[in-house]
Amino acid sequence: MTGLNRIILHWTAGGGRASAVDRQHYHRLVEHDGRIVPGTEALADNIVTSDGDYAAHTRNLNTGSIGVALCGMRDAIEVPFSAGPSPLTEVQVDAACALVAELCRAHGIPVTRETVLTHAEVQPTLGVRQLGKWDITRLPYKPDVVGAYPVGDYLRAKIKALLGEAAPASNRPVLRFGDRGADVRVLQEDLAGLRYFAGRRDGRFDTLTRAALLAFQADNGLATDAVAGALTWAALARAQPRPLRDIAPADLRAEGSSTMKGGDAAEVALTGGGLLAAVPVLRDLLAETQGLLPTLQENWPVLLALGALGLGYILIRQMKAARLEDARTGAHLGR
Repeated sequence: MTGLNRIILHWTAGGGRASAVDRQHYHRLVEHDGRIVPGTEALADNIVTSDGDYAAHTRNLNTGSIGVALCGMRDAIEVPFSAGPSPLTEVQVDAACALVAELCRAHGIPVTRETVLTHAEVQPTLGVRQLGKWDITRLPYKPDVVGAYPVGDYLRAKIKALLGEAAPASNRPVLRFGDRGADVRVLQEDLAGLRYFAGRRDGRFDTLTRAALLAFQADNGLATDAVAGALTWAALARAQPRPLRDIAPADLRAEGSSTMKGGDAAEVALTGGGLLAAVPVLRDLLAETQGLLPTLQENWPVLLALGALGLGYILIRQMKAARLEDARTGAHLGR
């Protein structure tokens, strides 16, 4: 697409999630956890702005400019600095840099101070007067980087590094829903290693694989198109595993997990009227004989039932533990 030659980075001065008003003013928004949210205006709307239908993100500099905003910094104070209750996060900034790198590659935008810049750099760099904008001059998690140009240079360095690392993989094809083969299996293994995929690694690009890829792309600032292309393969190669969720069995019960509910009921039934009730029976049987072998021979139905109950109890506990692990890793959250 021609006609887009600049990307301007902002913060929304709101909460960590994108609001309806935020979406009207920016083409892409990055929430506090790195999730990418599209704005209501298409990128192409800012090629020509004389019709009044465009994302108005920068005063007198919207034509040809893509607006990317990081959600946060509500009630922030410049001097003395306070990030307020919704500070920018490192995960969020990394996702924004990955998003900008992708946009630069897609639209042929070079990474310079004039073409990829923060709102705070617009007036001193391009001479377009703004109204006291200081976004982005501080990164709350990196207090040693202060000021429009230091922050802008820091972000541009990260974007350039991402562009350098995102060269097309030499032997990885573009994969889409419905594809099959060894490369799909590699994709599934990569996603599984990063805690996004928990299905069978069978080389079939099915709905589970698609959902896992979409989640990975959203978390890493990529286009959420469920297509494994050069940028996605590069991101898979450098990504860190998805963080484990801080969740306990009680949280799953509160969320209404059917697995935990059914497992609890079955466990109570077994331990209350089955497994524990059988223990005294076994004790009495052993007390009535001098040797274990005669007891096993004469009372094998009771012992077999006891073994079945014990196995059922173990399976239920394993099922509940697997559900908890799924929740912690982000797999099968609805189970």
